[in-house]
Amino acid sequence: MKKIFSNVKVLYGEEFKLIKDCYIVVNEDGKIAEIGHGSFTGNNVINCKGLLVIPSFINAHLHLGDSFAKERGYGVEFIKIVKPPNGLKHKLLKKERSRTIVKAIKATLKDMLASGITIFADFRENGIRGVNILRKALENFKIYSLIFGRPSTYMNEETLKENLKPLSRKILKEVVKLLKVADGIGLSSPNEYTDKALMQISSIFKGRKLIATHAAEYSESNKISFERSGYSEVYRALKILKADILIHLTYASEEDLEIVKDEKISVVVCPRASSILGVGFPPVKKLMEMGVNVALGSDNVMVNQPDMFREMDYILRFTNALEKKPLTLKPEEVFRMPTINAAKVLRLEDKFGSIEEGKIANLVFINPRDLNLQYTNKLLTTLILRGRVENIKLVTYYGETVFQREKVS
Repeated sequence: MKKIFSNVKVLYGEEFKLIKDCYIVVNEDGKIAEIGHGSFTGNNVINCKGLLVIPSFINAHLHLGDSFAKERGYGVEFIKIVKPPNGLKHKLLKKERSRTIVKAIKATLKDMLASGITIFADFRENGIRGVNILRKALENFKIYSLIFGRPSTYMNEETLKENLKPLSRKILKEVVKLLKVADGIGLSSPNEYTDKALMQISSIFKGRKLIATHAAEYSESNKISFERSGYSEVYRALKILKADILIHLTYASEEDLEIVKDEKISVVVCPRASSILGVGFPPVKKLMEMGVNVALGSDNVMVNQPDMFREMDYILRFTNALEKKPLTLKPEEVFRMPTINAAKVLRLEDKFGSIEEGKIANLVFINPRDLNLQYTNKLLTTLILRGRVENIKLVTYYGETVFQREKVS
């Protein structure tokens, strides 16, 4: 059924141009058919009474599986939490009942919709089981997901140090199965595999589904990579694994960043998660100066709340602090990170990421009259620095309401 949202303000297109006093027509397919000026009369008209409409947020990297373990790793050294197969996160995931994991993921999914996130890319631990657990949790949810699976079995340290052997038959078989059940592959690190193993994974996934991996996430990662292979982790990720997406790059070298630029690879950074884990801060300014497409993720739910308002606020403030300048990044650049940039990372820019005719009506309705948003002539900057989930009154997915804080008539 066609639906019209009337009496709205819209942040239009990839430049987020503010259009006042307009309406949005959503067709039966959930696409934006028209954005026009003035009022609209007729059937199925929803009077939004001056609400501001922005594109829904895209969380380009998170781990939903550890939603049941919030703050259990607080104060613990990063590597002791996340390194497979014996890090705290992995031990908890193996030990916890699937039922509990599913319930916790569902709670996070509801929370993400309430915070305006309608699209996400998840790195799924625990192989096929992990993918199936998330699929189970997603039942009856209207939210767009991309699930990046990974093998549940890892190569041992001796094999990794030798850097000679291919994948075992067991791991290879699981990788082939992941191609069928997941939307892509998301590795913990190239350091968890030999060069031959990375080549095998690439040959299975490249050109069929997306390949993503963490890389240069912590200070020791490049040292380990050089000792085993003679190359950096980023080099192996791009030249051997042939990854489409890189996550973090907190400790990427200048040479690494040049490779990323030359290969036209998108990068997802998770600044708040990296900070609370004591890992560091990603080279956001440098990446953007080089023309690299940079998106935002929230990373592990066990250590960080999936909230794009807080991510944008943090990255804008902290880059200023690092550079000791009041305008290191433009607000428009930051707002693109969880919207159009994230859509480009996930190859979804033809459908999502901005409000334009022909795109899907995944929309967030915000009340600019809320006390924290009043009295500004820089609305986008105010949204980034002061916006919070309570300002969101309505969220739509394909034009259909998936969250409503206040009734919109």
